[in-house]
Amino acid sequence: MRLVDRVFIVIYFILTFTLIVLSKRRRVLIAFTAGMLLVVLKVSETMRIETISEFVDFNAIFLLIGMMVIVGVLKSTGFFQYVAVRTLRATKGNILLLSGLFSALIALFSMVLDNVTTMIMFMPIIFFVADTAGFNPFGFTAVMILASNIGGCMTLVGDPPNIIIGNASKIPFMTFSGLVLAPLLLTYVTLMLISRFKILKGLSSISGKKEEIQGLRLDGVITNKRLMYVSLGTLVVVVIGFIMHSIVDIEMSLFAVLGASFLLLYTGKDFESVATEVDWNAILFFIGLFSLAHSLESTGITGELSALALNLSSNPAVLSMLILWVSGLIAMVTGAIPVVTIFIPIVAQLSVHYPLQYDLWIALALGANLGGNGTVTGHLANVMCFEMVNKEYGNRHSFLDFMKIGFPSAIISLCISNLYLVLRLVLFG
Repeated sequence: MRLVDRVFIVIYFILTFTLIVLSKRRRVLIAFTAGMLLVVLKVSETMRIETISEFVDFNAIFLLIGMMVIVGVLKSTGFFQYVAVRTLRATKGNILLLSGLFSALIALFSMVLDNVTTMIMFMPIIFFVADTAGFNPFGFTAVMILASNIGGCMTLVGDPPNIIIGNASKIPFMTFSGLVLAPLLLTYVTLMLISRFKILKGLSSISGKKEEIQGLRLDGVITNKRLMYVSLGTLVVVVIGFIMHSIVDIEMSLFAVLGASFLLLYTGKDFESVATEVDWNAILFFIGLFSLAHSLESTGITGELSALALNLSSNPAVLSMLILWVSGLIAMVTGAIPVVTIFIPIVAQLSVHYPLQYDLWIALALGANLGGNGTVTGHLANVMCFEMVNKEYGNRHSFLDFMKIGFPSAIISLCISNLYLVLRLVLFG
């Protein structure tokens, strides 16, 4: 490929991502349009509409769609509201205890559901707690967002970047979770300590509102008990499928889509009736980003970046640190999903030269996901919850306000991950 063509791709790529970062409402449209324009321009022989399956990861797309449908059906039964109200009543208004239980529940739900869906379930309850106690929920919400992102990083299906990494690396479900468990647990404990002694310090207890809290009724919260049990059972079977997928040699997306299809057959609904449960913005955003990332790969630019990284350091420890910190810092600006799509072909080439098979993939997952905690733009859940709080309470908070909470947490978690990756290299490399 001519030098002028490669220069054009680099400039086009930088301009597109600049627009994506700066835009508040048009990020999806910009990414999708820019990706499709590359196909129209035929910047490489592999970027044609008839070969779209070669650069758009439809395993990730269908996994997302399947899980969104399953969650949508389960949500319609009132299950998530039931869990939230139960938790609120159990704490009897103790804010610190409530934050601990909520963050644990949110992290657990985010391991299986996407963190955006999880936060949508909990935001109304968070607002209720804040209104009852009379405090600004911004700091409380920020802690819940960070807990959700940490929990989502724990599995291959908990966060969109992990879905992409899982499909690219072919790492087994349980292997991935086992490798990220230690640094994420330490990160979670650190977050709880920071929230206890700094972020949530000074928040008044709502124990004075015991009667109001205990008066929250559970009657009628569950709207369809049988469907709830069937949906939970289906979700359990699908997760078991995820765990076993590398053994039975069946893609995770098939388990998700089949689970969704079963629930639709059971409820008598069709795909059109649950189309609103699918986040089509996320799907189209993915397609655009996959196309943009492939333009770099197909023109040989990512190969050159990989070679440059190897030339900069033949030391495996430095290489893993480079992937971790560069992906983490860039994720704070562009978001975790774009960073992962850019780094996928680079890490795929570098992993061949790394002594531990999956560790560079783990470095990318930890870097992008935990780095994304640093700013509002780092994760889709960050943006959504930030906008919800400002809309509910009158646009009182800036990006800097979130960064004051998120950035220190992100840097600490990246340091923990850095130490973990180096220790693994020393012990097992």
